[in-house]
Amino acid sequence: MAESDLTFIKVYNEVTGQAWSMFDGEVEAEDEFEKSVTTSIQKALSALWNSFKFPFRYKTMKLKTRKGITEYNAPAGNIIKKSVKGSKTFDVICNKNYLSYDPDIETYEEKEGEPEAFYKKGRKILIYPTPDASYDINIGYLSFNTACDDDGNSKANLEAEDDYIDIDEEYQDLFLKALMPLAMTYLIASEQDENFSQYKQQYDAAYKVLLDYCRGIEKDKIIGW
Repeated sequence: MAESDLTFIKVYNEVTGQAWSMFDGEVEAEDEFEKSVTTSIQKALSALWNSFKFPFRYKTMKLKTRKGITEYNAPAGNIIKKSVKGSKTFDVICNKNYLSYDPDIETYEEKEGEPEAFYKKGRKILIYPTPDASYDINIGYLSFNTACDDDGNSKANLEAEDDYIDIDEEYQDLFLKALMPLAMTYLIASEQDENFSQYKQQYDAAYKVLLDYCRGIEKDKIIGW
């Protein structure tokens, strides 16, 4: 079962069921999707998702090292930088210790042992020293990927009807209320269209509510931390 109720087919029907929509709001399968609607939803989702550091974008990647291997796939997002005991560090932890970040790793002399440092190079993470065994590394990051497939695998955007938006339940309703009118503005495209401004106003209002709620959550976390 999907972890989020916001499947692509549900979002599609919610968007096309809006007032002034000229599309069928009760489709039952992906082959009934209109290409223009699909594209508008994908654009709106990507724009809304990356517009703010929403709490639901914070994810943890669990990386298991292998003996003798220094290079691994990086998470699809920006690794989080945080304050720990007054110092800035990246949220990359092995055996309860934060790994230091050093772009000069590739110039270090070869050595094996427990990971102490890392460097993100493109879509790869380099670990130093070369692991002498299997270690668990947790990486906190701000996700660029908006969706998951039906098996829970992260992906860049909604594509198949059972794909779902990768968002916790508490944010789903507010997020959808902002996503729907934004998708309609992409679908209409023309600011001269009489309905464009109506959807833009709906989006602005819904987005403000979403931001206010998420900022409140962040303040609570800071106070508690």
